Amino acid sequence: MSTREKSGCPINLSLELIGDRWTLLIIRDMAFAGKRHFREFLQSDEGISSRTLAERLQT
Repeated sequence: MSTREKSGCPINLSLELIGDRWTLLIIRDMAFAGKRHFREFLQSDEGISSRTLAERLQT
């Protein structure tokens, strides 16, 4: 099985990073709801799991 090479295009790399549903919701909550703490994101109506939240905040 061959591995697919990723494009070096900055726009493509950005979309790969922020194109995820949860990442976009985290950015929205930071920008418009002023959320800054892990606990605040966990309490959002979308119901993100603590594992998913931790993974998205690390990237």
